[in-house]
Amino acid sequence: MGVVLDDLWTEILLFVATVTLVITLYFRISYQYWAKKGVHTIQPRFPLGNTNMILPKGFSVGILTKKFYDELKQKGLKFGGVYFITEPHLVVVDPDYIRDIMSTDFQYFVNRGFYHNKKNDPLSAHLFAIEGSDWRNLRIKLTPTFTSGKMKMMFHMVIQCANYMKEAIGGTLGQDIDIKEVMSRFTTDVIGSCAFGIDCNSFKYPDAEFRRMGQKLFEYNLWESIQAFFMLNLPQLSLKLGIPSNKKDIQKFFMTTIRDAVKLREENKITRRDFLQLLIELKNSTDFTLDEVSAQAFLFFVAGFETSSTTMTFALYELAKNPQVQEKLRQEVCRVSEKYDGQITYDGVMEMKYLAQVVDETLRMYPPLATLNRRCSKDYTLRDTNIKINKGTRVLISTLGLHMDPDFFPDPEKFDPDRFSDENRAGRHPFVHLPFGDGPRNCIGLRFGQMQSKIGVATVVKNFRLSVSPSTKAIIFDPYVFLLCSINKIYLKAERV
Repeated sequence: MGVVLDDLWTEILLFVATVTLVITLYFRISYQYWAKKGVHTIQPRFPLGNTNMILPKGFSVGILTKKFYDELKQKGLKFGGVYFITEPHLVVVDPDYIRDIMSTDFQYFVNRGFYHNKKNDPLSAHLFAIEGSDWRNLRIKLTPTFTSGKMKMMFHMVIQCANYMKEAIGGTLGQDIDIKEVMSRFTTDVIGSCAFGIDCNSFKYPDAEFRRMGQKLFEYNLWESIQAFFMLNLPQLSLKLGIPSNKKDIQKFFMTTIRDAVKLREENKITRRDFLQLLIELKNSTDFTLDEVSAQAFLFFVAGFETSSTTMTFALYELAKNPQVQEKLRQEVCRVSEKYDGQITYDGVMEMKYLAQVVDETLRMYPPLATLNRRCSKDYTLRDTNIKINKGTRVLISTLGLHMDPDFFPDPEKFDPDRFSDENRAGRHPFVHLPFGDGPRNCIGLRFGQMQSKIGVATVVKNFRLSVSPSTKAIIFDPYVFLLCSINKIYLKAERV
């Protein structure tokens, strides 16, 4: 009996040793990928590769990619290799190479390489994630919905939501204002009105289901953060594992809300001048499906809700910290508004150059999308090198790294909207400020996002003088979320002008 047990334990130990050896060899071979190509590699560690820098502490790829950018830049390198687990990624630092990838040689880098599952997870099959001819055809269909004419059509809806916000702030004078909460309610109202035809007024009804689902969409526990990391950075593995892109109740709510809204309008011949109406017209005039309508309306919510609310939050925070900048902006907003009977109008906002500079500088310091992703769609050789990037290789561009690089933006921690004057902008490489990406696959909704942010900031500054509350702690980026935002609440105080 003892001999049999000894033999069994010997076999188990041999099996474990063999498996360990095979896994170790697999990782060692995988970690030689970039070295064999002659690409400098940031040293990976078993078993997480270069993600060991964040996985024990959080899952923000934006913060991680900036670490890669800084290390490569300090060594004078234009690009370098890293590994997410064992999957090789190329981190591009040089703005000329970034221009090649995003614009000049775009045909080699059409796709972002993100998770999407049109069949089993229809809300994930939106313009941001889909690939190849599916993306190209959908982009062509949707581009007319984001023209300046369409933005002007929806302007009055955004202004109505801004008036709700103005009334709410007016009722909290002298108190600590959680400015992110205020901006989140404002963007909820804007998107509810412009994308879904719903008058939310979340300032009056903060517990409405539309508002609650918006909040839940961006709340991650530890396990959900891990799932999000895999979907964004290891999409093929996520598909095999069957990881869903959203919680089931969120998927059900948005699919039901959108389908019911479409049905109501079509059966009762209701038309509104909003984004959903434009999607319905697409559905009725092309082969655009109801699932595609749902996915694009959902993307409008996801992209517009958190990015714009975060941008406005940081803009107002910096204006509160810098009263001279705040006063200069207020003077411009009031001066231009006087030309339009004291009202904030579409044409007036387009004339507010300093307002645009304030928003651009905010997006420089706090880009919501801190990393841009591309995936090589066919073999590509980096210009002036013999280094071939194979089809399927993922490419990372650190927006945050570029934006905080003192070579491009001296004294980068300083909030200085004059960086974006016409003169200063002209003297800078065009691919070092990329809050909306660039090239054919830039953010299709950038005009709407900018319009919403400008209206929100202009409305607040025109009516209130802001200061930072002593309750506000230092800005620390939340390591557990995909988009760049503060883990600490930002409290401001407001008084009427």
